Amino acid sequence: MIAASGRQKPTNHGLAAAERSDINFDSHGVELSGWLYRAPGPGPSPGIVMAHGLTAVKEMFLDRYAEAFQAAGLSTLVYDHFGFGSSAGEPRQWPSPSVQIEGYRDALRWLGDDAAIDEARLGIWGSSFSGGEVIMLAAEELALRCAVAQVPGLGDTSPEIPAGAMAAILEAVGSGRADVIIPAVETDPEGEGFMLADGAAAWFSRVAAERAPRWRNELRPLAFSEPYRPIDSLIDVRVPLLLIVARDDELTPPAGALAIAPTIDLVEVVEIPGGHFDAYEANFDASCSAATSFFCRQLRP
Repeated sequence: MIAASGRQKPTNHGLAAAERSDINFDSHGVELSGWLYRAPGPGPSPGIVMAHGLTAVKEMFLDRYAEAFQAAGLSTLVYDHFGFGSSAGEPRQWPSPSVQIEGYRDALRWLGDDAAIDEARLGIWGSSFSGGEVIMLAAEELALRCAVAQVPGLGDTSPEIPAGAMAAILEAVGSGRADVIIPAVETDPEGEGFMLADGAAAWFSRVAAERAPRWRNELRPLAFSEPYRPIDSLIDVRVPLLLIVARDDELTPPAGALAIAPTIDLVEVVEIPGGHFDAYEANFDASCSAATSFFCRQLRP
């Protein structure tokens, strides 16, 4: 196993498939932590950067996607966002879109600096909240060839934020208080939890117990004072973008994106069965194979 910090490059390029290295890179003044799944065979290989959705951590099935991408010849960097999971950053549990987007940029830069990665063949992947961030990044001028947004949050206020969570958000934003913390998921519609739909509480609680002990049912709503409207960036994407949407997704409903996507040449859509969280488990094969096929078409010779 190899640890790298900042722009220091890993030197072990002989990893077999399904092996990974622990890595760190600098972003927003701290070290973000992740795993590097290096593609087997001689390099330089294409590279993928991956991060998870709202409050989720990399152990929540991102390893399964990374292993599939690695087996397809795509070196893959998976990491936890600033203030979440194994990454540093204070305050904790602060899902700032601007800070997380900065993390993606720094991860792309770090991966592109690796001599075994082809910096001209880089892609990004995000899911849910980070899927929206990937849409926004696809509209920027970056050293980026393509992007995949899985069950992306679009920032179009659908579904409505639960009343209790909205009250806490308004309190935090109105007072500028970063110390206000609310549950990320909730079973009580009258509670302050942010995510109710698609059985979010049951999924997060079960998966955290089974494979992700670093996950915490907390978020700081002051972060939502920042602009987050990925749907507005769709029309401006500069690289091929794949939207993987779930037919019965109630947490991040895809209707807005489905209405716009057919008018944009660079945007492809793949629809999979099930709800929001089925993309990670019940319909993992569908979501993963769609992303793998897209990345291979865009990034491999």
